[in-house]
Amino acid sequence: MKRLAFILPCFFVLSLYSQTTYKTFELRHFTSDSKANGETDFKGETEWMDTAQRILFLEDYAMCSSRFFKDPQLNRKVVGSEETDSLLAALKPQPLTSVRRTIPLNGWNAYGYKEGQYIEKQNALNAWRKFDGASVDSGILKLKDGIVKRETDSLSWRFKFDAKIRLEPGSLFSLSLGDNSKQAINIDFASGKVNTKSGGTIISKDIKTGDWFTISVEGDFTSKRFSLTIGNHLLLDYIPMADTTLNAVTSFSIKSKGVIFLDDLFVLNHIPQKNDRTPYYSNIIFDEDFENKPSPEGWQKSGFNDISWETVNLPSVHGGIREEGEDYYLRKTVNLGGFQKAVLQVESIDPGGEVWINNQVVSVVTTRHPVEIDVTRFLKPGCDNLVAVKVWKNKSTHRMGHAPSDLNIGWFMGRANLLLTGKQMIKKVLVHTASTGGTAVQKHKIAVQNYDSKYMKGQVEIKYYPWFPAERAPIASLTQDVNLKPRIITTLDIDIPVTAPCLWNSNSPFLYKVEVILKDQEGKAVDDYVTTTGIRTLEQKNGDFYINGKPELLNGAQIMGYRLPIETIAKYNRCAPDSTIAQEMLMVKKMKGNLVRMHIHARADTVDGINDPRFAELADQIGMCLIWQTSGWIRESEAWNIDFEGYSKYMEQVYNHPSIVIWEAGNHPNKFKEHEVQDTHDFVKATYAAIAPTDQSRLISLTSSWSNTHYVNYDGTLDFEGNTIQAPAEFMAKMVARGNQDTYTGYGRAWHDLRKIPYGWVASCLNAKEKAYFNFEHEESIGQPNWDLCKGKPWYRLNSYEWDYDKGSIGRKLSFSEWKTSQAWQAFSAWESTKKQILVGYDGFSWCCLHGGANMGTYMKPLIDNSGHAKLAYYANQMVFQKAWAGSNNVDVVYGPGDRIEPVIHYMGNGGKANLAIRLKTVEGKLLDTKKYQDILLEERTTAKKLTGFRFKKVPDANYVIDYELTVWDKN
Repeated sequence: MKRLAFILPCFFVLSLYSQTTYKTFELRHFTSDSKANGETDFKGETEWMDTAQRILFLEDYAMCSSRFFKDPQLNRKVVGSEETDSLLAALKPQPLTSVRRTIPLNGWNAYGYKEGQYIEKQNALNAWRKFDGASVDSGILKLKDGIVKRETDSLSWRFKFDAKIRLEPGSLFSLSLGDNSKQAINIDFASGKVNTKSGGTIISKDIKTGDWFTISVEGDFTSKRFSLTIGNHLLLDYIPMADTTLNAVTSFSIKSKGVIFLDDLFVLNHIPQKNDRTPYYSNIIFDEDFENKPSPEGWQKSGFNDISWETVNLPSVHGGIREEGEDYYLRKTVNLGGFQKAVLQVESIDPGGEVWINNQVVSVVTTRHPVEIDVTRFLKPGCDNLVAVKVWKNKSTHRMGHAPSDLNIGWFMGRANLLLTGKQMIKKVLVHTASTGGTAVQKHKIAVQNYDSKYMKGQVEIKYYPWFPAERAPIASLTQDVNLKPRIITTLDIDIPVTAPCLWNSNSPFLYKVEVILKDQEGKAVDDYVTTTGIRTLEQKNGDFYINGKPELLNGAQIMGYRLPIETIAKYNRCAPDSTIAQEMLMVKKMKGNLVRMHIHARADTVDGINDPRFAELADQIGMCLIWQTSGWIRESEAWNIDFEGYSKYMEQVYNHPSIVIWEAGNHPNKFKEHEVQDTHDFVKATYAAIAPTDQSRLISLTSSWSNTHYVNYDGTLDFEGNTIQAPAEFMAKMVARGNQDTYTGYGRAWHDLRKIPYGWVASCLNAKEKAYFNFEHEESIGQPNWDLCKGKPWYRLNSYEWDYDKGSIGRKLSFSEWKTSQAWQAFSAWESTKKQILVGYDGFSWCCLHGGANMGTYMKPLIDNSGHAKLAYYANQMVFQKAWAGSNNVDVVYGPGDRIEPVIHYMGNGGKANLAIRLKTVEGKLLDTKKYQDILLEERTTAKKLTGFRFKKVPDANYVIDYELTVWDKN
């Protein structure tokens, strides 16, 4: 029996039209030379400019574009800390159950330790105590009218010295770094003032500090300069050292007059090496917190003293170079009251570990799979219970080329809950939308386990509540009778209609709370399960991608998990702080993007990737689509390294999040052509079988680089050698996506490759007009950072392995002083290439990659530099990702006397009308001519609205800016 109820449909009141103006620009060279007629390449088969002219063109582009984007110094940070704080403060936590007791396990005591560390630490502390006036107590070094001098390994390239300091009133503190006779750096600290010597000059700076303050000295012997940061304030910016005759620091000294206190002293050395993908590696010279390091022996016992351990919330991560080799121990005491059944859920114990309860081991976890343990017999009702977890240390054995030299990829414990319930338990609820319209149909797969020895008759009730952005009363409900067999799991498939639904999309991320209640025969609730989801459908048809029946473009970038600084880059690779996740999402959102491709990895040819639900929870609420990798994903090499067994487990963990729109099994497994075609066929079948039975509501990307497989056409009937083949039926399955990593202006490719698209595999897929086509990793063009923003950093003015690309795309390598020209190339090519791809029918883009950090910070492809500053290409993507824009309908770079400007409009709205003004300007901004189009009719999703061509009035041969101002009146 089913009983339905409908309550309070969702209403919106909208005006009929809304007006928005969209601005774009292009740079073109105008010439009277008829040889430039036709579509000229920037560099390629039809090129007109020589290398010198191309450089001048890009210099003009840098000047015009930085002015157009209102970032003339190219020093703007994309996202500030206050923005991430605000977003996290507004983030709505997932709702809890009201029948079963769901106890989030936070507030753990945590500790890292490796064998022998106690003795090592005692020896280290004794070495500090031996100096006159020095003592160590309560984790702090006290120095009274004394001097501490320590020898170091040779710091002969780049290094960092950090410390935390407190001065008693009237006391002085001096820091010197040099050798036994000379000082390269000497800094004196007193209350309110810093004095240092730079070359032959004394520099004095006023400072404001609190009780304790941090100092950070970064030295660079490539230029004999250093910088000093106090707290978060850069006080001395890359000034000459005191004595520039020194070529290395081999010791440092700390001197006090009066009493000073010192803590958290850290010295990190960077050492260059001849490896263009890893141009330096880092090692720790000192890392001293002045704390004892007792052994955690007995950590799993209730009587163990963990009062000195750190208190953390989950997820909590350990690792990186500073915590190398340390297992991670976590302890928490809980008092549960009464219960019948208890289950411990942990998102992941990565890469594995041990779970103990009340001094008994309850599980040894050997995979990254989600953890669910029946702990009923280990817990004691009505008293304290100790839950203790040991996370095993991790070290990468298959380092990938973009990854840091630090192999200690962070190990962590994900978020955890204790679930307390009765003899029946709802194990999972998977929700997706079957159809939308006036009434949406929501499908539910509900697994219920009856632990009793008898049948259980009752009902399952499902309720839908508007939840985000505001909570309201339930708007739909359904009750269905159930008959649960004893001991086993019963799976129920239940559909529920939702009248007048508010649909989830990236512009309106509306979410519902779904409550599933299990009742006994008398109608008493015995268990419940609560989740959140969005009502939305995904399709690919007519060659396009659809969300909720409307064509959509996925525009964004991928994140690789490499976040500086160097000392924590490995630690946070797989488990980033909440603030980092929020920052990355905001970076894409502010770029007018709606897509993040999860692309986090550190290993080349073994299973990698992450399955962190925090990304999906945040994306659900801010309106961000995700291409999801799971921890079963691989980056490259043999496809058979995918975790086929675990993939569905990871999927179910995040299944209900509407932000996830595509499952991706592998990035670019690339060994297919070393094997027979059957290997590709088998991969398609095996990967589809690992994903499709769990979910048919999302698109599936078996690989983001189909060009590495045997298939060269849309339906898999030809291989790369021209042989006739037949791909398995799974290749043509309804939800299997098409796409590739198409880099028309990357890797030093010539412009004619862009001019000629679509061709080959792409043309075959686009011409089919069936499936959507995505550029899963586009452009791969490079742009140097603003070097003035990273002076003295270990990656400062280091060429990346990509430097040769300049020769292919521009004509010669660009020097460090030409960083603006480099950024201009990246931005110019980004706009022209993405524009062309949209016009020929691409349905989505993911730039490789969002921000810097890969290759020890030397990777030049990212849109944002290592410190969070936008490059010009970030703004170019922002321009092309607008809902509407106008530009030229080709990629002609030089307009000859016979060329006409052929305007085209891209529009992703609901229909309306537009006016377009096209202005010709000098590179200095002087207006020369204007062409206007009025009352242009725009149909829904007009991806290539062509307008009548024209020519501006004749102008002298030169580079010129063409501004496009498109005013659109949208139907709402």
